Amino acid sequence: MQIAHRIREEVQALRDCTDMDDATPVLERIGQAIGATRIAWSPDLSRPHFDPLMDRFHRQQGWPDEIMQLWWNNHATLKMPFYIRCRFEHLPFATDPASSDATGAPVEQRRATTIVGRLDITSMITTPLHLPRGQVAMMTWASGASVAEARKIIASCTPELLACGHFFMAIILRQSGGRRGLGGEELSRLTPREWECLRLTAQGYREREVAEICSVSTTTVRFHLDNVVRKLGASTRTHAVALAAQLGMLGPIGV
Repeated sequence: MQIAHRIREEVQALRDCTDMDDATPVLERIGQAIGATRIAWSPDLSRPHFDPLMDRFHRQQGWPDEIMQLWWNNHATLKMPFYIRCRFEHLPFATDPASSDATGAPVEQRRATTIVGRLDITSMITTPLHLPRGQVAMMTWASGASVAEARKIIASCTPELLACGHFFMAIILRQSGGRRGLGGEELSRLTPREWECLRLTAQGYREREVAEICSVSTTTVRFHLDNVVRKLGASTRTHAVALAAQLGMLGPIGV
């Protein structure tokens, strides 16, 4: 409870920060509260390209160049199960870096495990951050504590860890220029029938099959899908499906 209270106070301070330089000392104090020796984060796990803000932060945290090379040159966020897990979970979780050094694991994962082991990191608390437009970020707190201890920390302060991650990502997105795109006004113009045709298309149904399911003509389906493409500002139906998926309009596909 005491840890949660300390973090809650720092989260309030984080809300008032305007840039990464202001926010970094706050994150470090939160790290101290939970016994973390290093912090790591990524604003977008789908983008393996160089991010100067992220690179500067991690080097200041003492992450070695070998780890940075895995991020930037080996596209670790697209390959390693640790990062992939963030796309399927929405609450903080604890991991043991040593358990990642398994037979058949990606070479990037085995290299990262070796490097992290040299840093005396024995557990990591990771908070997946599901942001608007399908963006998945993450924040990780690395320490020499046991995984059992890390899980106890998560159990005591899950809301605070989530709030910390989301407030910090808001700062990063503002500082980096953020992402611009469609707002709610454009999406509100989709009719239920347009949405239905779009969702069925996203599920892999062809135009004729959509018409049969909806008990309308293929001409009507084509009319609705053309409207969707126009309203979402897309160039093709495939583009429209991608935009709608980013915006959470389609729900789980293939489940």
